[in-house]
Amino acid sequence: MTDAPNRAMFRAIAPKRVHYHEVDMQNIVFNANYLMFADVGITEYFRELRKASGLPETGGFNLFGPDHDMMVRYASVDFRASALADDLIDLAVRMVRFGNSSMTSQCAMFRDDELLNVVTISYVHLDMRERRPAPVPQFFRDLVEKFEVVRPEGC
Repeated sequence: MTDAPNRAMFRAIAPKRVHYHEVDMQNIVFNANYLMFADVGITEYFRELRKASGLPETGGFNLFGPDHDMMVRYASVDFRASALADDLIDLAVRMVRFGNSSMTSQCAMFRDDELLNVVTISYVHLDMRERRPAPVPQFFRDLVEKFEVVRPEGC
């Protein structure tokens, strides 16, 4: 189990309503949907990072350029409590670590101040022309370091 994050550790927090199709017969969020919620959270993180950095709002969520992208390498979910149908939850996302060609995000999901779960996702930065790992660009590390409340490891 990871150390429990709290809201104060996150600058990017996006609200999410739990919809009927996301719950099971027990009226709780089906466990696999937490990974989809984290994906929504990381999208909103990139939107907030772009806005806070003064970058144009056009160009989508890929801040690396047309020949670069990131792919999921590893994901884990630390289940602590269940979200229910029609709950309004918050998806709080931050970058926690940078490697040479990798970065790791943490998405903590809260209902009010209750921590529901924590999704950790490690991404590999890719040069899409060669379909090979490539170093995470320094300009991106710098954007993230200035944006984050807690400095990511490896910045």
